[in-house]
Amino acid sequence: MPHYTKRIDRATHALTAYEQEAFPGKPSLLQRDPFYTEALLAALVCDLEHYANHHGISFSGVVSTGRALNAEEASEDAPYKPGDQVRLTRQYNYCGTVIGWQTTGSDNETSYLVTIPGIPYIYAEAATHLEPAPAFPPTETILGTVRYPDQAEQLYFNIAKQLPNAPEATRLKLENDRQRLLAALSSWSGISGSRIHNELAPRPTAARFQQPDTRAAAADFPTDINHRLTAAPPDAPDHKQPPPSAQGSTPTA
Repeated sequence: MPHYTKRIDRATHALTAYEQEAFPGKPSLLQRDPFYTEALLAALVCDLEHYANHHGISFSGVVSTGRALNAEEASEDAPYKPGDQVRLTRQYNYCGTVIGWQTTGSDNETSYLVTIPGIPYIYAEAATHLEPAPAFPPTETILGTVRYPDQAEQLYFNIAKQLPNAPEATRLKLENDRQRLLAALSSWSGISGSRIHNELAPRPTAARFQQPDTRAAAADFPTDINHRLTAAPPDAPDHKQPPPSAQGSTPTA
């Protein structure tokens, strides 16, 4: 990574020159005191922001662009890139495919995001816990040779979806392809075939709820319920008569 070394050298010269300007005639502490170096960097950034504001330059935009360039260079120097097949040494030596990375923690440690056939979640592993995986076994199908695990997963899903309604003439061929793909995915990843099938098989779609039709019941009802309520209102209570519970009782003096 020669460009990385050159950038470090240029930054060191710039920071050394800034220190000499800020503390003329004083011995340098850059290589001896990390807290001093951090404070000096903060002072330099502060002065650079003053410079940008004075000249009408968006300092936040400059910082964002610089970080984007740094991330791009880091990806070029990364030991693993999206699409690489890796073995996870901490996770039972499972094999999977790198789909990206993330930087976490105060030390900006890079974790690589890895998908594994049959596993519904994504692993995040440091490069020290990864190693190159063996090549995916080429698998012959009626559509051609499958050479990558993500292709095998997608084709397996498509075949499993088509099998129930496939014509009898092609069903046997599709089933043979499904079995070969499942065996290749299992042997390569280290995940059991049943677990891979359960994850990749199409999920049954729930029956769509349909509002019941009440018109038939209304038509069969002998009398319009609204008319029935109007024609025969409930009896009004007779306040001249005692309530049923009081009939037959003898009033007390």
